[in-house]
Amino acid sequence: EKPFKVFVVITMIFALGNFSYMFFILKAWKVFQLILPEKMANSIPILLYIIFNISYALLSIPIGNLSDKIGKRKILSIGYLIFSLTCLGFTISNSIPTFILFFLLYGLFQASVNAVQRAYASDLASERWRGTALGTFHTSIGLAALPASTIAGILWDINPAITFVFGAVVAFLAAGVFVLLLKSIAQSC
Repeated sequence: EKPFKVFVVITMIFALGNFSYMFFILKAWKVFQLILPEKMANSIPILLYIIFNISYALLSIPIGNLSDKIGKRKILSIGYLIFSLTCLGFTISNSIPTFILFFLLYGLFQASVNAVQRAYASDLASERWRGTALGTFHTSIGLAALPASTIAGILWDINPAITFVFGAVVAFLAAGVFVLLLKSIAQSC
């Protein structure tokens, strides 16, 4: 079905900019190496990662429920935009409070996108081909994820901020395409 195929392409675009969480931790570590004693600089990024996971875990169910009420497409669009905002925030973060804020936003993004993408893919797939469709969906995201962190790493070596700008731009592009294409396809069906 056309809406499903378009959705897979959009999620592949997004996955290309959705690089590993380790770049977020590495960014915090690099900043803290400059401003904190070594033990703190090494331990605070781990605590930030825990904060991210707690926010992700606490927000997943409420956001899943919200997606059932207002629509998965809206939640996914917002989730992609939150990732874009988070990446932009990481380009300017230079203190513990700003890193806490953006790791919390990163958890909100994960809660808004991970399960909701799978549920939406399932909704768009016909019942007869749902297993094949979900396999295709996950394979497509996996194939796009392979180069995502490689690209991010190459950009990091040039300038770490470029990595996050890349993620922000790709996420913003995916959100825009998602809103425009899927809305027009839904109206034509």
